[in-house]
Amino acid sequence: MLDSLIAIERFNDVVEPALYAFGIGAIVAETLYLVRKKLPRDRESRRLGVLCGALAFGFEGLWQATALFALHMWVYEHRLFDLGFAPWVWVLCFGVNDLMFYVSHRAQHRCRILWALHVVHHSPRHYDLTTGVRGSALGFLGTLPFYWWVPLLGIHPLLVLTADKLFKFYGLAYHTEFVRSLGILDRILVTPSNHRVHHATNAQYIDRNYGGFLILFDRLFGSFEPEDEPCTYGLVKDWDGRELWDCQVHEFRDLWRDVRSACSLRDALGYVFRPPGWKP
Repeated sequence: MLDSLIAIERFNDVVEPALYAFGIGAIVAETLYLVRKKLPRDRESRRLGVLCGALAFGFEGLWQATALFALHMWVYEHRLFDLGFAPWVWVLCFGVNDLMFYVSHRAQHRCRILWALHVVHHSPRHYDLTTGVRGSALGFLGTLPFYWWVPLLGIHPLLVLTADKLFKFYGLAYHTEFVRSLGILDRILVTPSNHRVHHATNAQYIDRNYGGFLILFDRLFGSFEPEDEPCTYGLVKDWDGRELWDCQVHEFRDLWRDVRSACSLRDALGYVFRPPGWKP
């Protein structure tokens, strides 16, 4: 087990800087391509996406390296099973992570207090790699309720951390319009086509395709929608801000306004925990 832990630690030491290098390099390459081809681009919104990404990845990295890893180690000490590091445990970890990604992602769209964090990612009116990195500085709080328990199964926290990093590699890659259809893979994986649907505000695309790697759970739970018509991006409500602070907090501000206007505690809680757009 000690050899496995050392190997995973070394792997993570490589993966984390590689993730940042991949993200920065990919965005730079995308920008150069857009400039060379003289394709339209929203410079201010792309800049805002990079700034939000720096905040989100910075705070999440600090959270993972300190409190989250300590929490996962404490949970692991109370594990129900001793699974070790066999190949099938990696597969199990990957499957559980994919399921929790789906569950947490769906919850972030259906519970307004969680949506107030996740809305940052959906705020741009374009779909590119800067959309992929755009996130809330406190976005990690929106996923904590869904992942904290995973080490209880006997999956070592280092495996959980590794799976999360690999998901981020893949998740950035499918935020692009340059890749259209991938044929049969669109029926199996979360591809650029499938995830474009998730970001679209077209009526038939709202709250569809929550998956992170496999599109399996969307198909099982009835939230899958193929890309049949061009996507319109952004938010259903009218917001097209350019300031970092406003991008991070505008939904919390609107939520607080609605809570203050509530006529009862029940209505106030409805604004907080019911889906975005709910009215009493």
